[in-house]
Amino acid sequence: MRINELLPLLPDLAVLVTVIEAGSFSAAARLQGSTPSAVSRQIARLEAALGLTLLERSTRRLRLTAGGQEVLRHARTMLEAARAACDGAASHASSVEGRVRLAAPKAALRQLIHPRLPALLDIYPQLALELQVTDQVVDLIADGVDIALRLGDPPPGYVARPFMEVRTLLYASPAYLARAGTPQHPAELAQHSCLHLAELPGDDEWCLVRGNERSVVNVRGRYASNHSEMRREAAEVGLGIACLPDFAAREQLVSGTLVQVLPGWQLLGRYQGSSWVVYAADRYRAPRVRVVVDFLLQIADRLGKEAVQPPRKPDRHGTECGDRPR
Repeated sequence: MRINELLPLLPDLAVLVTVIEAGSFSAAARLQGSTPSAVSRQIARLEAALGLTLLERSTRRLRLTAGGQEVLRHARTMLEAARAACDGAASHASSVEGRVRLAAPKAALRQLIHPRLPALLDIYPQLALELQVTDQVVDLIADGVDIALRLGDPPPGYVARPFMEVRTLLYASPAYLARAGTPQHPAELAQHSCLHLAELPGDDEWCLVRGNERSVVNVRGRYASNHSEMRREAAEVGLGIACLPDFAAREQLVSGTLVQVLPGWQLLGRYQGSSWVVYAADRYRAPRVRVVVDFLLQIADRLGKEAVQPPRKPDRHGTECGDRPR
């Protein structure tokens, strides 16, 4: 196909990507500010030009044909190359301007990143941020994400910079422990009010490890939530022993409103381990992406320094005891 025949198809290839990612002609039309019939005509024009059926249509869903899957793969590559070209041009500009889309887990974004973002936006008044708050793994290309905070193994083909280590530990208020007693072994948790996730089957079964020791206990309690801030606040007012990502309780450990329970033991489960700032190498050339990446790494450096500071000793009214990031 010659260049003059190919150029008119480029917008239709972009529409194909939008239709698949949006899930329907009507959703794609809303994203583009057009109509479903206009989107349908573009897909039909593309199919006619290629001599290939790309989509199998039904009343309920759209399904790519085998040939459609191959065309979609190349169409996505085309869009990514267009974005890279725009970012490459932007890298020669002296000002930081434009929109950056950042995806991160709920707890980390809410508690570690979001409070610091106003300072970044104050420095760069032409910078715009779009936050995708999700605990699901995002596809940076398919989801149009510039930067992702990823927990676990980073995806191949991207730059991954260390952000922080996340552990799930147990915390309670001094008042609760004074009233209910301080457990000395995980087995004793069965006699306590435990603030756990209630998201998936098995969330009320805690498996704790310390070195080669392993203890499994079925916990119960009057309060459960899949949001770490809510569990933390419930623990602070004395509702029980909460499982929390360690970063979610740092300030409370320092202030003494929470203390760690069963120090030395770690609660196994999802969403803990190494976290990474992930982005495509060519995106980093764009000043708007670069300043956000560097800003996240500054947060990581600060968190690393805070982690090595010993918590303040509890006061005379305290105790000697001393998840998932949502």
